[in-house]
Amino acid sequence: MEHIRLTAISLSLLLCTVSAFAQRHYENIPALELNYGTNLFGNAGNYYNLSFSRYINRTSYWKAGFSYFEKPYEYTANLPQVSTLNPEETIPETIHDKGKDFFVDGGYYRTLACNLKSVYWGIGLGGFIGTEYVRHPDKEYNFIIGPKLETELEVFILPRTALLARIQQHWNPLSIDKWNTVWNVGIKILLY
Repeated sequence: MEHIRLTAISLSLLLCTVSAFAQRHYENIPALELNYGTNLFGNAGNYYNLSFSRYINRTSYWKAGFSYFEKPYEYTANLPQVSTLNPEETIPETIHDKGKDFFVDGGYYRTLACNLKSVYWGIGLGGFIGTEYVRHPDKEYNFIIGPKLETELEVFILPRTALLARIQQHWNPLSIDKWNTVWNVGIKILLY
């Protein structure tokens, strides 16, 4: 008899928690995000991001994080020709490489549509600053800075956990590739 009562109470608690929803998009709720993506157009380069966000109110929040982005590019180098009588003769050769961007980014985000329980769609406007490592043919570190615009979809699969899908547009006039459209997916964990 005690076993049946314990099973009934456990089952009731389990069913009640399935229909409960977390405090999403409330003031001062912090979150941690981890994202992975690639270039949407052109050659694929890996994109990684770790961000911290805090909701300002039910419809807006700010986010800041660290990002790493690979940008495939090619350059021409004059390489020495090995099978020639003149050792100083060189031939131009196209070399494929990846620029590596390390940057800090941040932005303001606004929810445009939601069902108030599990699906939120919004846009964000922000900026980034950091450094870009390239070789063509010498190693070089360049300063990068620019704005970014993005749209983001959050789908909460657990009370404190959401899956993310995002498309970002980065513009950087100081980079080897000035315009970058990046898609990425990730996970958001609310920290309360």
